[in-house]
Amino acid sequence: MRLTMSLSVVGCGLLAAAQYTPYLNVKVYNTSAIDTGSIYLAPHTGPAQGPYVFDQRGKILYSIPNRLGNVFDFQPCIYQKNLRYCLFTTGSANIAKGYGNGTASIYDDKFQLIKGLPTSDYHEFKIQQSLNSATGAVNDIALLTLYNPVRRDLSQFGVANEDDQGWVIDCRLRALDPTSGKILFDWSALDHVPLSESLVQPTGAINGRSADFAWDYFHMDSIARLYNGDFIVSSRHTSTIYRISGKDGSILWRLGGNFSTIKLQGFQFSSQHDVRVIKDGGSIMRLSMFDNAYNTFTAPQGDSSGKIIELDAATKTARLVQQYNPPESGFQSGDGGSLQLLPRGNVFICWGSIPYVTEHTADGLLVYSANYATIGSSVSSYRAFKAPYTGITNPK
Repeated sequence: MRLTMSLSVVGCGLLAAAQYTPYLNVKVYNTSAIDTGSIYLAPHTGPAQGPYVFDQRGKILYSIPNRLGNVFDFQPCIYQKNLRYCLFTTGSANIAKGYGNGTASIYDDKFQLIKGLPTSDYHEFKIQQSLNSATGAVNDIALLTLYNPVRRDLSQFGVANEDDQGWVIDCRLRALDPTSGKILFDWSALDHVPLSESLVQPTGAINGRSADFAWDYFHMDSIARLYNGDFIVSSRHTSTIYRISGKDGSILWRLGGNFSTIKLQGFQFSSQHDVRVIKDGGSIMRLSMFDNAYNTFTAPQGDSSGKIIELDAATKTARLVQQYNPPESGFQSGDGGSLQLLPRGNVFICWGSIPYVTEHTADGLLVYSANYATIGSSVSSYRAFKAPYTGITNPK
């Protein structure tokens, strides 16, 4: 962010009025190879938090900085068959702990709030459409993550209060009707995934000794719903992707981590974000992800990258289809990040805590790169998206 300072007299004192100008500094621009679209960013740290839309050359098309608090996951979405804008706002996000209460919000084309869904976490807010095979109706389903601190015996993990009870985060997957609020599916990680699967032990801001410092053993950061009603859940702190039965909540398979039921052939991933289903063909499934390879609590496992993998549930194997490397070496993103498959086959990547966005051809060639802050600054965007922009009228 660019910063200028002006001083104005208020009463008998001086008020320092900071004026910030967000920017998108384009470094690589391959005109013939990039896909069309505008760039949706939401810096949730730093001095100019809020939703922004840029064109690909870096011109701001829309912004309302510092009016909504911390903003996450700003993107176009479909709600009630109309183009809307979805995001999550929170005034209590704690980056050190990695979660915060707030509201999953839907805005219209004038950026007026039309629906707000209170929730206890900002990692996932997606609206998917579901076809009712009996009636032919298409229904909206909202997917949310919830983070709720609960009491548990954590003495085997070195957390022993007077009553031998510590605090742990119960990460929950919740699917609901966004209009009525009716809960359609609710799943608890604590009910299905033992604490021993975690690769991040109680420490620091998640030491498990109080509700405010509850141990985040699972850290759910993305949810996708399959056509048959099952769910794909990404857990950052177990470095595992789970397929969850939409009927009874049982775990159908694990990919990654220390208890994988699928064999990874010649590749690894860890501390991942934004796992999406890009192909679901029976036993064959393709997933995209942002592989952080770093979570700030444990040592980096290498540079972060984007990955597309193919999983064969019949043979219980998974292979790497394509890897998308950062524009510079040393990109170790400790939190956030996303990978989006674009209509022409390119991929668009947000590098999380590294304030860059890039675009790559299907075979990995870098064709676009831009930064919106300097590396090492406090500015980052949890995710970023590339999509058409039809215009938003600023609220009055």
